[in-house]
Amino acid sequence: MSAGHRPISYADLVIDRFQKWPLTECRADCPPGRALALHGLQIVHLHGGDLAEVLLTQEVISRLGTALTASGRVDLSPAAGWAQVHLDTDGDLFLLQSLVSLAIQANDPGSRPLRRTVTACPMYVSAAESGPSWRRHRGRTRRSRANVPA
Repeated sequence: MSAGHRPISYADLVIDRFQKWPLTECRADCPPGRALALHGLQIVHLHGGDLAEVLLTQEVISRLGTALTASGRVDLSPAAGWAQVHLDTDGDLFLLQSLVSLAIQANDPGSRPLRRTVTACPMYVSAAESGPSWRRHRGRTRRSRANVPA
């Protein structure tokens, strides 16, 4: 690699992939990172180069949670309605694209009224809660972080 060139992260590929979708790039409400918003509601968070969080809603997770976790690429926070996708391959980007499509359908206020409260990103779950915020399926665990005001 020549000087002055940096490798493209999966977060950059995600932003590029969704440029023609009805999403707006913005700064994540719970820093660090970037987000993609649908009508002002952040439905995708990119906190690191190889992780994406998607606001699927509790209803979608209750229907698809078993299949998603069986993939080994997705960790769920069912109470909050968020899914965390590990981005290591092109297949993971296609999985994320499918999940973002579901998130748009589940969170689009034009298609139906919101029947739930919007929950905070689980990456910044209150430190007062016990245990990790993510259900891990690949042998690793992450500790929850303190809640950052939006």
